[in-house]
Amino acid sequence: MIHILTNFSDMEQSAPSGAALSFSQTGSGSGMRETFSFLRKCLRSDLVILNIDQRKLMLAGLLRRLPFVRFRLISVDLVLRPPKSTKDRLRAFIKRILFSGVDRFALYFKNLEGYQQFYGIGPDRAAYVPFKVNAWERIAARPRGMAEGEYVLCAGRTLRDVDTFVQAMKQTECPGVLLQQKRELLDAHGTSTWSGELPANVKLIVDDSDRFEDYLEYLASARLVVIPRFKNDIAPTGISTYLVAMALNNCLIISEGAGAEDVLTDQAVIVPAENVERLAEQIKRLWHDDKLRTDVAARGYKYAMSLGGYDRLISDVLRESLALIEDSDAQAGQGLVFTTRQSLPAAAPTGVRHRSDEV
Repeated sequence: MIHILTNFSDMEQSAPSGAALSFSQTGSGSGMRETFSFLRKCLRSDLVILNIDQRKLMLAGLLRRLPFVRFRLISVDLVLRPPKSTKDRLRAFIKRILFSGVDRFALYFKNLEGYQQFYGIGPDRAAYVPFKVNAWERIAARPRGMAEGEYVLCAGRTLRDVDTFVQAMKQTECPGVLLQQKRELLDAHGTSTWSGELPANVKLIVDDSDRFEDYLEYLASARLVVIPRFKNDIAPTGISTYLVAMALNNCLIISEGAGAEDVLTDQAVIVPAENVERLAEQIKRLWHDDKLRTDVAARGYKYAMSLGGYDRLISDVLRESLALIEDSDAQAGQGLVFTTRQSLPAAAPTGVRHRSDEV
């Protein structure tokens, strides 16, 4: 029996029938009692799978470095930023030490240059797992769009280079929408709230509703979706938005960086980060070239729909996690509790979950 501790909900539903697996939840809260409870649960587990939660990951990583600890530790969707200040560099150094106790990082991108440079996370401990389409069931039930929307849309709250978008739109005559959320949400995720003048062809919309259905409608009504990112970004910023946009049959323009050219090929148009001229050039080109825009949108749509939703993602995560125990047991010459990676089939892509850190 493999005892699995995780903060994923419903992971047990992805386990194949008859597999010798048991699941328990990490629990919520960050007080002293909850912390000790979490550490005790780790010590009683064979496998600890943590999604996003850096605090628990670092606690488990510290515990994992003790010689008597036997559980294997898997991190999923670890979102990191490059250190900028002396304090940031000190924090990155501490995280690097604690992350050394993590056996495997399941990540939604392949370009690990920044993660390896600042945090010591390299290909030897990383596994690429494709992300999912948020709101998969709702989007799959919608009629497929026609890639003939009314405006160029810049949306999302995490590390959007809105200044480059606005400056690029000044060089086009295309109608544009800058869709932003509440100031406190944008500030918390590194995106500036627009307060300056806008060119006549760009409209600012502040959506205070935080309703995902409203967000879908803004995306569905766009002819082009632009995700402008910063040069120093080392995480796959915008991946939630771009997969939803693709699933809605939008034509996508995205800046270079992790989760872009290392994952995508011709499913989107990829431009240099913080390059106003190149972004403007591609916006004008795709706005006026109906065939090119439709072809890019079709390839993006096919790619996004192939990824499915939460159930497919969590099946992949569980497969990679169990493979870690399998590989460890094989190296130790022990009998395997689980058989092979292929023993765990991908689940039907029907679940709906949202990534909590960014869109």
